[in-house]
Amino acid sequence: MAALYQVDAFTNTLFKGNPAGVMLLEEAFLEEKLMLNIVKEMNVSEVAFVLPKDKGFDIRFFTPKAEVPLCGHATLSAAHILYELGVVSTSHSISFQAPKDELEINYTPDGYQMKFPEYILEPIPTSNWSKILGLQIKEAFQVTNNWTMLVLESEAELAKFKPNAHLLQDLGLGQSIFTARSNTPSVEESASLIERDIVCRCFVPNLNILEDPVTGSAHCALGVYWSKVLHKNVLRSEQISERKGQLKLEMKDNSVYILGNAVTVFKADLYL
Repeated sequence: MAALYQVDAFTNTLFKGNPAGVMLLEEAFLEEKLMLNIVKEMNVSEVAFVLPKDKGFDIRFFTPKAEVPLCGHATLSAAHILYELGVVSTSHSISFQAPKDELEINYTPDGYQMKFPEYILEPIPTSNWSKILGLQIKEAFQVTNNWTMLVLESEAELAKFKPNAHLLQDLGLGQSIFTARSNTPSVEESASLIERDIVCRCFVPNLNILEDPVTGSAHCALGVYWSKVLHKNVLRSEQISERKGQLKLEMKDNSVYILGNAVTVFKADLYL
């Protein structure tokens, strides 16, 4: 048997944020086909597989369809489990070696702070996307790790947008970030006030995920773009999917520092 955890990331409330699986391994990664099947069985967008290495950990991320180089909410979930189980003391940082990047996570009184890379944004034509999608698109970018990012005129149209998987894929938007500046700096939800500078949604039908609830890695691009536009090094973002999630971003040292919370939903024993 092997322990498998499910965590809701980028939230402090059960059944909100983005659910991810976490599996702590001891000697080696499992076969890729088995890791893919575990993700499909859990019916979540990503599972993080974590293996001790030297003074840190190797980490790999799998969606129901393929391995991906970076995943924010699964990284956050893995760190949360390591701290919660006492595998790592909260007075120490966690070093993850992902397939392409070295990631550093620290425990703080306000949540877990993750040091992530800045993504590169290359401007591209918006083509006829505005007309087909019924959105006012200001700018478009090709982004690191095969993302496309669209900047919209308003958060209202982003909130109302209803994605169609086949249409997004036909337009080359099968792994896309849609974002807008927030014109409601704070919103009230469940008796708490959520402050925000920007809003976003992420659609990934290329990986069998129509809409990802909260996407930490997308903020490697969002932080770069909006910090320049808004002339702010610290930003508050809300991903306005159905489950919603909140992130605080800080741009420094050529990195994106992402702050978020997480809660454990359950632990299961996996029979292998």
